[in-house]
Amino acid sequence: MMKAILKLFSIKKDERWAALVLTCYLVVLNVLAIQQYLEEFTCSGHIGFYSLFFQSFHLSGFDPFTYVILSEWRSLYVLSRHPLLALFIYPLYAFNSCLMELTGVNCAIFIWGVVLVVLGTYSFLFLKRILHEVVGCDRRDCWLLVAFFASFGYIMLSLVAPDHFALSLFLLLLTLYVCGKVLVCPYIKISDWRMAFLLFLATGITTTNAFKIVLAQWFMRGRKFFQPRSFLISVILPLLFVGSGYVLVNEYIQKPEQERRERSIAQRMERDASFKKKLELSHASAKKRHARGISDGENLYWVDLHLSRPRSIIENFFGESLLFHADHLFEDVNVSRPIFVSYRQQWCYSVVYIVFALLIWGSIIALKNRFMQLCLSWLGCDVLLHLCLGFGLTEVYIMTAHWAFVIPIALGFLCVRLQQQAKGWFTCQAVSAFRLLIGSCTLLFLAHNLHLFVTFMLQK
Repeated sequence: MMKAILKLFSIKKDERWAALVLTCYLVVLNVLAIQQYLEEFTCSGHIGFYSLFFQSFHLSGFDPFTYVILSEWRSLYVLSRHPLLALFIYPLYAFNSCLMELTGVNCAIFIWGVVLVVLGTYSFLFLKRILHEVVGCDRRDCWLLVAFFASFGYIMLSLVAPDHFALSLFLLLLTLYVCGKVLVCPYIKISDWRMAFLLFLATGITTTNAFKIVLAQWFMRGRKFFQPRSFLISVILPLLFVGSGYVLVNEYIQKPEQERRERSIAQRMERDASFKKKLELSHASAKKRHARGISDGENLYWVDLHLSRPRSIIENFFGESLLFHADHLFEDVNVSRPIFVSYRQQWCYSVVYIVFALLIWGSIIALKNRFMQLCLSWLGCDVLLHLCLGFGLTEVYIMTAHWAFVIPIALGFLCVRLQQQAKGWFTCQAVSAFRLLIGSCTLLFLAHNLHLFVTFMLQK
């Protein structure tokens, strides 16, 4: 088993230079993100880490929970959505505690920066392997599509944010790669226990990942998926572990934490009138923003059945995910950003429409392919959750890492089809035109997104 894991994570000879370039790219992004708060976030000692990070950190809708947990371990994530994430981060907290004792510096931002760079690099490598070994693209087209994916706005942002999205991106692409290899090479076998471990990790990080991992197992195994022993080991057992972990964390960690937080807030409200007024205004503002939510529960609160779906798709689900809006850049919709922001230039809409059209075209061409059906079923989960049910629709772009990899995969199938038909002069020119189009979009996305990203990070 260890040999198989080492082989999976070893960087192949033909991947080394590209992996180095991608690593440097991610290092630069993370250095820019870290330097913005370097002085404040490296403080240690008896300080209020929660207040420090939440007052200083502002990056779209991403939360700095991870920085807080690495600094002073607390179960801050909403357990119904991230049941075991705080526990998974505990070893890194212990490591950071040792570093704080030795150096007097809070290294949370550096530790998480390293995690993001490693996870991001492997995410890109797994995408390249999917495109080459599963979809069938040649290496040149693989790296072109990986660069295209890396240029997406909220992929870029997810790989510098102290949130869970980089973890989900890594595990989802790892799962797709493993399942894709089984689909194209039936003689390859993946044990029930390995899939159980993947399901346990992915669900512990984000509960919605469970649907995708289970779908992957179903596509990979077909009817054998429902065999009692296999189903018990690969699905029921890991979900029982996650459920048990949820109950224990909720009872012995989350509830005491919540009670402590409520007491602290109540005491501060008694002695600080300005804080009380600010908190009341914040609650009133939040209630107004979510007035159309279908319930006051911690999850249904975020479900909006009334928000315009066409505009949400154009401006947020597809638009902002791929190409940053220059106005209200990285502002939080729960604080100051309007739900909908328009692009200043018309070309931004044109590029987004082109990518959307290519996604549809590639999906239709590869619709009979089992692996593409799996990818589309995953995309369907996000469409159902966000666009149909409206969960988190006001800031749906922060979920980009959960689905955007379907775009380069669909384009990979489109590229392979064009190459297969490349017999005449016209079809050969179509392949070249496709590569030129994707290359141009990549350069446009990089130029636009990096300009805004660097401007924002250096403005402080």
